[in-house]
Amino acid sequence: MAVYCIGDVHACHDELRALLEVMDFNPENDELIFTGDLIGRGPQPLQTLRFIKNLGERAHTVLGNHDLNLLAVIYGHNQPRKKDNLDEILKSKELNKITDWLRTKPLLYLHPQHPICTVHAGISPQWNIADAIRCADEMNAVIRDDSVFDSFLAGMYSDEPDSWSEDLTGIDRWRYITNVFTRIRLCRSDRTLDLKNKNSPEEARDEGLLPWFDMLGHNALTSDRNYTLVFGHWAALTGKCLHPKIKSLDTGCVWGNRLTRWCYDTDTLYSVPSLLPNKFKK
Repeated sequence: MAVYCIGDVHACHDELRALLEVMDFNPENDELIFTGDLIGRGPQPLQTLRFIKNLGERAHTVLGNHDLNLLAVIYGHNQPRKKDNLDEILKSKELNKITDWLRTKPLLYLHPQHPICTVHAGISPQWNIADAIRCADEMNAVIRDDSVFDSFLAGMYSDEPDSWSEDLTGIDRWRYITNVFTRIRLCRSDRTLDLKNKNSPEEARDEGLLPWFDMLGHNALTSDRNYTLVFGHWAALTGKCLHPKIKSLDTGCVWGNRLTRWCYDTDTLYSVPSLLPNKFKK
């Protein structure tokens, strides 16, 4: 049995199938963990969701910002944008089942046997891994609770608050936690979030900003186990992260670059080329 983590698919169903074929993926023995953003902007959203959903217990995923955007559109708290390519899903007879399935997915996934922690975007430099797990559990409950989920979606879109405090309550607390897990890239020197800047780490440093993973405490990923943290979201990194216990897997498949997987058992990376026009450097 092997455990594979796969970067942001973004509705690139054909590339996903090609990657699994090259990996010789065996659904009876192997496991897949996706870094979120299963859909959003890519050409085959319904096929992608249907395929991953049908993998059943052999596949796990966290929610990404595009997955949450789909839920916000479904619940009427956001308008579908043409570039997100959601019409096929929204018109599908499977919409209710897809909605229910997405709402069961966490913001952070811990492998039950191996020290693998998967999130979409990252964790706050004001947290350690135990804080991240606790905050994710809190938000998972919110997303699955019909009595508060609609209110959460209604207030989800804002860049504030940009700093963590245990005193945060209600939508402010929910929003900060969600922004960290699904949107974080860069932070200011005081470890507050800068959610507007999408520059490369090199360009951001000129503005006094640092990647979230460069600001983590020395023992941030160690609690009962010494975790490897896997994330996606930041295609501009092209998979480059020098932290020895952090794997960056979004390599811009939807922009015409590559779809990448990391194998836990062999600590190896492998990718297949995108079939889409290369807009990655534009």
